[in-house]
Amino acid sequence: MESLKIALLTYSTKPRGGVVHTLSLGEELARLGHFVHVYALNSGEGFFRAVKVPHFLIPCDAVANETMDEKVERYIKVYSEFMAGVKDSYDIYHAEDCISANVLFELRNRGLIKFFIRTVHHIDDFTSQSLIDCQLKSILEPDHLVVVSRLWEKILHSEYSLNPTVINNGVDLEKFRIQEGADIKKKAKESFSVKERKVILSIGGIEPRKNSLTILRAFNIAKSYFEKKGEGLTWLIGGGETLFDYRAYRDEFFSEVKRSGCELGKDIIVLGNVPDDSIPRLYIAADVFVFPSVKEGWGLVVLEAMASGLPVIASNIEPLTEYLKDGGNSILVLPMDYEALARQIIKLLEEPELRNILIKNGRKTAKAFSWRNTALKHEEFYRGVLERVK
Repeated sequence: MESLKIALLTYSTKPRGGVVHTLSLGEELARLGHFVHVYALNSGEGFFRAVKVPHFLIPCDAVANETMDEKVERYIKVYSEFMAGVKDSYDIYHAEDCISANVLFELRNRGLIKFFIRTVHHIDDFTSQSLIDCQLKSILEPDHLVVVSRLWEKILHSEYSLNPTVINNGVDLEKFRIQEGADIKKKAKESFSVKERKVILSIGGIEPRKNSLTILRAFNIAKSYFEKKGEGLTWLIGGGETLFDYRAYRDEFFSEVKRSGCELGKDIIVLGNVPDDSIPRLYIAADVFVFPSVKEGWGLVVLEAMASGLPVIASNIEPLTEYLKDGGNSILVLPMDYEALARQIIKLLEEPELRNILIKNGRKTAKAFSWRNTALKHEEFYRGVLERVK
């Protein structure tokens, strides 16, 4: 079959889910023989990892004292003007977020492209009017929509009368895998300064959607339990780079940390963005992965954790329940029930038999999802779109 020329657009170079999706999908499509070019706004640091497809980073430096409305308007303007000058033409223009979808909307309005595709990973509860408008336009204006779960297919159909195509995320099974040996885990713990301690891990930073305050309250209970036994418990928090302003939530979080008596850097270690080549080691260093999100598009890091042999405690919400089964491959809790979350953290750390069941079944679940399958479904979707627009 004839190769396709595909432009994938993302607003960021940071390790957020949509950016991971962009790069992983693009690389797998290239392995299938397609020409893929990734475009992203860049404030100077470059992508969080090496990228194996052609890509262009559009300079977009930070501006001091800029409001969110001004930032969103500037991002779209800078991105649109750059893309309008791109001489290459593509069979497929595919946006991975609301910023880049608004860019492609502008290009279509100018007659520079005929149609565009957008993947909706989830819908955010924005308070900034510019982001509310940006998101709504990015849902209603694309010619074709992809969603990563059945949940968002239902929501877009019921709330917007749209009929998106469902294509699930994948997971890199070579990068994230079980590594046997006590020394491997010991060395991993040492590299994150949690030697001789039990470790829970969350990824996604400190923000409302990741339910960080609930984890904190559960952690305090579990920490007290293990301290009475003379054992240490540490919470590692990875990730957190985002366009959105969560300063008020973060302030509340750190105020509660201070009141609780937890020691930052020992009991709670906020890692920020971990280098990509260290992420597999981060999963190995942990003993339990905790993910009580209140809203998700798919939950890619859950699959990464399970592929790495880490037992998972997650929210009993869609779309997580599309691939997680309580007591089978995970433990599921009500998102805001921090006491239940604490009990399950303690249980998983105290019961090796249960841990082993979840690890075994979690790995089986992760193997059912791969970026190759995701890319093949996108390839089929793209060809179907091109047939319809002929």
